[in-house]
This record gives sequence, C-alpha cells and structure tokens, in this order.
Amino acid sequence: MDKISEKIKAARIAKGVTIEEVAEATLLSVNIIRDIEDGAFERFVGDELYVKMYLKKIARYLEIDETIADDYYAITREIKKADLKTIDDKKEDIGSVTFIDKVKNIQPPKKQPVKKGVYEDHYILRYVKYAIVIVIVIAIICVLGYSFIFTNSKDAKFENSNPSQTETSDNIKKNTTKDTKKSTTKKKTTKKQTTSEITFTKNADGDYSFKLPEGYEGDTFKLKVDFTFATTVDLHVNGDTNSYQTDTFKRGVYSSNLANISASDALKDDSACESVELEFNVNDFQYLEFSYSWNLGHRYYINDQKIPLEESDHNGTRSNGKVRTFKLTLDK
Repeated sequence: MDKISEKIKAARIAKGVTIEEVAEATLLSVNIIRDIEDGAFERFVGDELYVKMYLKKIARYLEIDETIADDYYAITREIKKADLKTIDDKKEDIGSVTFIDKVKNIQPPKKQPVKKGVYEDHYILRYVKYAIVIVIVIAIICVLGYSFIFTNSKDAKFENSNPSQTETSDNIKKNTTKDTKKSTTKKKTTKKQTTSEITFTKNADGDYSFKLPEGYEGDTFKLKVDFTFATTVDLHVNGDTNSYQTDTFKRGVYSSNLANISASDALKDDSACESVELEFNVNDFQYLEFSYSWNLGHRYYINDQKIPLEESDHNGTRSNGKVRTFKLTLDK
C-alpha cells in the first residue's frame, strides 16, 4: 500500500501539479486524493472497487501505469483472506474443548428450600371462592330474568300500538332510495381515491414515463430532484439542443460537498443533499433528459410522489460505463 501511495505522490510532484489540480481534473475530492497519498486506505474499507476506479483515474491523469489500481485491489483481497483465516483458526481453538472438560465444569443442582405455605390448608380462601361462584350464578339468573320480562313487555306494546304509526311501504321505498344514493356516493369517492396517484412505467430501454391521475385539473406539474452525490448536471427538455435553465436551475455542479461520501451512503433514501424544483406546463411538456458525470442515487419526485427507481437506474459513473442519463416522458 505504501509503495502505491509513494508512486502516486512522486508522479504528481514530478508533473508539477498540486493535489487541488488533480482533484479538479479527476472530479475527486481533495480529501480522497490526500488520503491515498498518505496511505490511509483503512478509511475506504468496504469501498475497494470505488478506490480502484479512483486510482485508475489518478494514474491516467498523472500518466503512470494504471496497473497500480489492480495491485491495490489484489492486496486488499489478500488482507481479507488473511483476516478470514485468523477467524477460522480462532473458531478451531474454541472447538478444541473436550467432552471431559465440559463434564468437569458441570455443577450439581442445588436443592430448593420447600416453602411451608404450599402445604397449608387455606380454608378461608375456599369459602371465598365458593361465595364468588354463587354471586356470579345469581347475577346470571337476574340478567336472564330481566331480559325475558323486557322482551315480553316490548312485544305486548307492539301488538297494542296504532297501525297508523307503522312505517308505510312508501317510507320504506324512500329510505331504500336514500341508502342506495349513499352507497353510490361512497363508491364514487373510493374510485376517486384509487385514481389519485401518479402511475410510473419503465420501458425496455430503461427510460421512465409517468401518467397524471384521471381528471387532473392542474395546468402544471412540479418536478423535484435530489442530487445525492457531487456531479455536473445538464438538462434538455422536449428535444431542445440548448440547455434548459431557469431561476431555480442552472447547468453546473451540484452537491459538491458530497464528493467524498461512499456509494452506499449516496443510495440511502434519507441522505442529505442539494435539491432543485422545476415546474412544467402539462400541455407543452413532452419529455426531459438529465445528463450527469456521476449518477449515484439521485431521487426524483412528481408532485411530491417519488419515482420508484431501481438501483441499476442510478449507479452510473465515468469509470463503470453504466447509464449516466435519466429520461422522463409524460404519457397523455
């Protein structure tokens, strides 16, 4: 590891450039390059593949052999193998305890003292239990008797009541009509609720389209983008070759303070970052396309509803050759 760090530092000094100039040329943070030159590779545990890409970019800029990246990756693999072997050796040591050793460590069970109260005759408690059961039985009999008397009294009143007070067939029809209207209203309300969400679709090319809810009454819709990793951003709308720019969005670098975070942090749903909000006219808008230098975990929202991207849709960099654009079309 130290040889790799020394080789990069010597090449930079020989070329006559500063760490800041290397960072600007490779789009890496100054802290990452400084850690690599200092040999502080322990800070990149778990991100060895990304460090390998960093080393290739630095070597390409300093015009030295790019195989130092492969050397670094091979060394980290050997270190991991050695650590795993150490863990296995410890497991074998633990497993070497013999059966005789275990038998020696077995302690005879201690006799528990017998409490005298367990065998005593609690005659008072027995009488209390009997009394509770009798009270419950009497209560049940009273409830049943009252229910029987109340039911007979209600039936007698119903038979002696004036026939004119009974509900007519017309009233029944009216009530039935009201209930039907209420049921229809509830069904309509439920239908509106189920169609209030925006639907998203991914095509075979990996691009996304969205459809606004049925009966959408707004003239515009809002697009919010969270840039979760330091990147240059460009935007084109409806096939216009000129960059789309407004008061809230300009072509350039966003989230520059997040250049040294790991890819796993960038892909988290709650990661803090720089955001922009754009508003488009529904009738005029057809599609848009973002272009990035680093497409790591960026999040998109239509009217505050998040587009459900897959990890492969936003894991593109200049080094890994994956998708570094995002295209979004409105289905009308």
